Amino acid sequence: MATAAPRRGFTFVELLVVLAIIGVLAGVVAFNFAGASRERALQTEAERLAALVELARVESVSRNEAWGLYVNAAEYGFAVYDDAARRWRRHDAGTFRFRPAPAGVSLVVAVERRRRPASGDDEAPAAGGRGRQAVPQVLILSSGEQTPFSVRLIPEWDAAPWIVESDGIQRTRAWREGSDAT
Repeated sequence: MATAAPRRGFTFVELLVVLAIIGVLAGVVAFNFAGASRERALQTEAERLAALVELARVESVSRNEAWGLYVNAAEYGFAVYDDAARRWRRHDAGTFRFRPAPAGVSLVVAVERRRRPASGDDEAPAAGGRGRQAVPQVLILSSGEQTPFSVRLIPEWDAAPWIVESDGIQRTRAWREGSDAT
C-alpha cells in the first residue's frame, strides 16, 4: 500500500492569519501617512504665511503703500490702505487673498507683547470694501517696518504649534515651537 506524499501548502486558517496581519500593517501605515500629511500641511501653511508677509513688505515699499495683515482663528489675509477713500481695501484674489487655516488648525495672533485673541472684533473688511472697517493687527509700512507680531498655528491634534513671527524690522520667520528658533 502506497502512502500519500505529504501535501505542501497553507491551510485556510494560516492564510486568514497572514491576511489579518497584512491588514493591520496597512492600517498602521495609512494612519501614519495621514498624520504626516497633516503635519506637512501645517508646516507649509506656516512657511507660506512667513513668505507672504515678506512679499507684502516688498510690495509695500515698492508701491509706497501701507499694507495690513488680518488674522482671525479661521483665516488670514492682506489689505491695502486706500488713501483717497480712507479705507482698507481687502485683497480678494491673487497672491494676497484671504486664506483659510488648514483643517484642524486655529490661528492666534499676538501683537506688541499684548495677546489679541482672534475674535469678531478683529474682523477684516468685508469683500468689496463694504461693511465694518477694522484696522489690521499687523501694519506693514512703506518704509519696510511692520508691527512686531507672532502668529501661532495651533493644531487640534497632539503636536507642537508652528510660530510665524517678526520683531518688526528683521525677516519674518516660521519655526516649530520647541525647536531651535534661530
